[in-house]
Amino acid sequence: MLFADEESLYTTISSAPVGICILNADTLVAELVNDKFIAVAGKSSEAIIGNFYWDIFPEARGRYEDAMQGVVKNGEPFHANEVERAIERNGSKQKIYINLVYSPIKNKDGRVIKLAIWALEKTEDVIERKKEEASKLNFQQERDGLKSVFMQALAGICILQGPQLIYEMVNPAYQEILPGRNLAGRSIFEALPELVGTPVQTALLSVYKTGETFKMNEMLIPVAEYEGGPTRERYFNFSFQARRDHDGNIDGIVNFVFDVTELIKAQHKLREATEQADRQKRIYETITAGTPDLMYVWDLDYKFTYVNHALLKMWGKTWEQAIGRGFRDHGYEEWHATMHERETDRIVATKQPLRGEVAFPHAEFGKRIYDYILIPVLNEHGEVEAIAGTTRDVTERKIMEDELAKSSEELQAINEEMVATNEEQAASNEELLAANNQLALVNKELLDARKKIEESEVALRLAIEAADSGTYSINIRTMEFYASPRLKELYGFKSDEEPSLQALINQIREEYRQMANDMVEAAIIRGKRFDLTFPVTGFHDGKQRWLRSIGTYQQAGENSEAYFAGITNDVTEQKEDEQRKNDFIGMVSHELKTPLTSLTAIVQVANTKLKNSEDPFLAGAMGKANQQVKRMATMINGFLNVSRLESAKLLIDKKEFDLHDLVEEVVKEIAFTASTHTIKYNLCDHIMINADADKIGSVLTNLISNAIKYSPKGKDVEIKCGIENNKAVVSVTDEGIGLSPEDQAKVFDRYFRVESNNTRHISGFGIGLYLSAEIIRRHDGEIGVKSESGHGSTFYFSLPLV
Repeated sequence: MLFADEESLYTTISSAPVGICILNADTLVAELVNDKFIAVAGKSSEAIIGNFYWDIFPEARGRYEDAMQGVVKNGEPFHANEVERAIERNGSKQKIYINLVYSPIKNKDGRVIKLAIWALEKTEDVIERKKEEASKLNFQQERDGLKSVFMQALAGICILQGPQLIYEMVNPAYQEILPGRNLAGRSIFEALPELVGTPVQTALLSVYKTGETFKMNEMLIPVAEYEGGPTRERYFNFSFQARRDHDGNIDGIVNFVFDVTELIKAQHKLREATEQADRQKRIYETITAGTPDLMYVWDLDYKFTYVNHALLKMWGKTWEQAIGRGFRDHGYEEWHATMHERETDRIVATKQPLRGEVAFPHAEFGKRIYDYILIPVLNEHGEVEAIAGTTRDVTERKIMEDELAKSSEELQAINEEMVATNEEQAASNEELLAANNQLALVNKELLDARKKIEESEVALRLAIEAADSGTYSINIRTMEFYASPRLKELYGFKSDEEPSLQALINQIREEYRQMANDMVEAAIIRGKRFDLTFPVTGFHDGKQRWLRSIGTYQQAGENSEAYFAGITNDVTEQKEDEQRKNDFIGMVSHELKTPLTSLTAIVQVANTKLKNSEDPFLAGAMGKANQQVKRMATMINGFLNVSRLESAKLLIDKKEFDLHDLVEEVVKEIAFTASTHTIKYNLCDHIMINADADKIGSVLTNLISNAIKYSPKGKDVEIKCGIENNKAVVSVTDEGIGLSPEDQAKVFDRYFRVESNNTRHISGFGIGLYLSAEIIRRHDGEIGVKSESGHGSTFYFSLPLV
C-alpha cells in the first residue's frame, strides 16, 4: 500500500495542488475529497462525501460512465482534457474547463479497490487559447476581405509574399499595366528583371527589412510590356507598404502603382505649347510695341482678347482693365459699338477682310479720326473664331484734306503731297497686314493651348455632373473645407450655404458617425483610402438618404499643397430597391407556404391510400407528386431563409446535441427516398456540439441532395464525420461532374449556378449553398469544397466543439 493509514492518506490528499476525490471502487461512493476538488466541482463537501458519484454529477454520466467502469475493470487510467463544466461560483453561474484523470488504486493483490479522480482547472489557459484562435481567425478574415477590396480597386495593386517577394495577389488593374507578363507565383525580380539593380529593388528590400513605407511619384522606369520584349520608358507613382502577420512580423509588401505615363506626356506637350505660345507672344509684342498703330483682337462675343500698348494708351487703361471687356465698356458710343458688331457678323458670314473709317475720342488728344482694317482669324476647320484688326490715326490727313478743299490755289501741291502720303500709307498698310497675319497665327496657337486645358476641365466637370455627384476637398495644412453645391444638397443644406466639415458629419446617423470620423482622420493622417456607405438626415428637409463617399489623399507637390478630395453619390434608391426585393421575396415565400402545407397533407394522405392500389400508375404518380411537393417546399423555405438572412431575421437557436445522432438521422431519411444512388455512411464517434440542429440538418441535407442531383445514377455518395484540429468536421463526397477552379471560387455565392451542357437539365435557383454557407459562418464554422472537373466533389464544413 502507498499509505500506512487513512490519516496519512487524508493528509496527503488535502495538501495536494490538484483536486482529488477518492471513490470506493465497488460502490462508486465518495469517501474522501480535498478543497481543490470542491472548488472545481461547484458543490459542498457534504454534497459529495458518502454519495454515489453519478448522483453527484448526473450531467456527466452519459459521457464518462463507461470510461470509469473501464478503469475499475482493466486497472488502466483514463484521461480527459479541457472538459467543460458549468458551476456555481462566487454567487453566479460560471463555465470552467478541467483536465480529468480516473486513476485506479490497487491492493497488494492487484485488485482495484478505490478510484482516485484527479481534477486540474485549466479555465484561464483554455480561454486565453480561444481568444488567440479567434484573434487569428479575425485577422485572416480581415486580410481576405482586404484582398477582395484590392481586386476591385481601380489602382494597380499587388501583394508580394515573403523575403523572396513572390507575387501572392495581382489585381486586374495591375495586370493591365503588364498585360504580357506571367506574374502569379513568381518573384518580382524574376518576373520583372528590368527592376534588378534599380532604386526600386533597393526600396523593396529596404521596406521588407525595416517596415518603413516608401513612396515615389513620377518615377521613370524602362519596362517591357511582355517578357523579353523591348523596354519602353514609362512613368509611375507607387508606394511600398510592409504587410504584417498576426504576430506583427513582416511577411510581405503591398504595392500600389499608378501608370502616369500619358499624364506626364500630356504635361510635357502642354508645357511645350505654353512655352511656344509665350515665345510667339514675345515676338509679337516686340513687333507691335514700337508702332503707333492700334492693334487688337476680339472674339465672336465682341470681347477683346488682345490689345497693344498704343491702344491701351489711347483708352487710358491697363491690360487687366481692357482684356475680356466689350466695346461699350471702353467708352464706345452705342452707334459705334453696334457698327463694329455688324461688321463682325458680316466678316463671319463672308470670311473676307473689311476696311472702314471712324472718329473716336483719345484719352490724351481728344477726338481723332482713324482708318481701320479688320481681318478674320480662321480655325483648323476654316471657320471664323476671332477678328484681328489694325487702326491708324489719320486725323492729320483729314485736316489736310479739309484745308485743300478750302484753297483751290494750293490744290495741286496738296494733291501731290497726298499721293506721296497715300503711297506711304499703302506701304504701311502692307506692313500692318503682315503684322496682323502674324498676330492671328500667334493668337490661334494661344487659343489652341487654352482650348485643350478648357476641354479637359469641361470633360471632368461633365463626368461629375452626369453622375450627379457631389465633390469636396480639404487643404491639409489650413484644414480649409470646400463643398460643391450638389454635396451640400445631399446633406440637406442649401447650395448657397457654407457648412463646415463637422456640420456635414453631424448629419450622419449616430451609429455611423464615429466610423466616418475615424475614416476621415485615417485618410488625412495615414493616407488611407476613404470609402464608406452611410445614412444621413437632411439638415433642413429632414430627409433620410443613403450616401456613398470615396476620397483619396494627395501629397504636396512642388507647386501645390497636400489635400484630401473625393466625391459623394446618393445611393438611397439602390438601398431601398434591395430592401423591397428582400421584403417581396419574404412575403411571397410566406404566402406560398400556407397553400403548400395543405397540398402536402392532401398528397400524403392520397399517397398512403393509394400505396397498395392495384393501379400502379396511381401509386407511382402520387409518389412523384409527393416528391415534387417536398422539392417545392424546400425551394420556398430557401427563398424565405435568404430573405430573413439579408434582413438579419434568420434566428440561430443553439443547443448542445450529439452530431452523430443528427448525421445518422439525416442520412437515414435521405437514403429512404434516394433509390437511384448508394448512400455510404461511416459511423462516427459521439461528438457534442453547441448549434442549431435544424439549421445544421438543413445544411447536411442540401449537401447530400446536391451530391445526388449532380451525380449519375448508380454512383456512390459517401458521408463522413469526425474531429479534426479540435473541430467537428462533416464531409459529403460524390462521383459526379465536379467543378472547375473558376466555379469553385463562386459556388457559395447567392444565385450562382454552374452553366454547362451537363447541368442545364438540373433544376435549382442557386440559393442552397449560399444559405448553407451563411448558416455555417453564423456558427463560427467553415465551409468549403475540393473538386476536380469530371472527377467528383467533396463538400465539407466544420463546427466548434462544446
